[in-house]
Amino acid sequence: MLEIFWYIMSGFSGGFLGAYLGLGGGEIIVPSLTIMLGLDIRTAVPVSMTAIVVNSFTSSAEYLRHGMVDLELVILIGFFAVLGTLTGSTLSPVVPTEYIQFAMAILLVYAALSFLKCHHGSKRLEFSDNRSRYAVIVLPAAFGIGCFSSLVGVGGGVLLVPLLYLLVGSPLSTARGTTTLIIFFASAAAASVYFLYSMIDLRVAAPVLFGILIGGKAGGYLGTSAKPWVVRIMFCVVMLYLAYKLALRSLVEWV
Repeated sequence: MLEIFWYIMSGFSGGFLGAYLGLGGGEIIVPSLTIMLGLDIRTAVPVSMTAIVVNSFTSSAEYLRHGMVDLELVILIGFFAVLGTLTGSTLSPVVPTEYIQFAMAILLVYAALSFLKCHHGSKRLEFSDNRSRYAVIVLPAAFGIGCFSSLVGVGGGVLLVPLLYLLVGSPLSTARGTTTLIIFFASAAAASVYFLYSMIDLRVAAPVLFGILIGGKAGGYLGTSAKPWVVRIMFCVVMLYLAYKLALRSLVEWV
């Protein structure tokens, strides 16, 4: 019974912080299930991707209602992100566990440092002005992010938000809202592959889904009024802590 409670809390924390920061929530769920609750990462990743579908759908509804989603970006980047997640989730069964954990740690450090170094304002730059300049970089990057995120069990927001904010030039609020909707489509594609491979443990997934449903609704509601500097600080602190824990775990397994 206590185990179910912690699964629910894992989902709630992932849903709340994920929706608030514009992430899928897997950056919280995967480390909490593996490091704190002792599950194998091959069990945690499919559960995380399934939970992300629910969380991104719930929180993106709030961002859409407040006009914080760039639908043009969703269509363009989402298509390549979905292709990437299908590729990554298909490759997942053959990639060594310790490599996935270490890759996740590197991903978290990169994202945290990107936000820490960024000080420019949130003035909106229209994507149509940058499409010809950055499409060659942004669209293949979306495919790579989708592939990588499905391998480590995250929605991809930890990379998509910096991509839209730092490269495309979207305001942070729009980058978070747009990323959340992209994550919904991408994670749904990955979760379908894991379901076909019978890799989703429903005994873990059910309580995690319950928790993320509540947390995602609360985080999405508060995230629409979040101040950018608060988001950046929270983003960095959470990502660096989780990176440390995952890197330590992967190194222990290697040794």
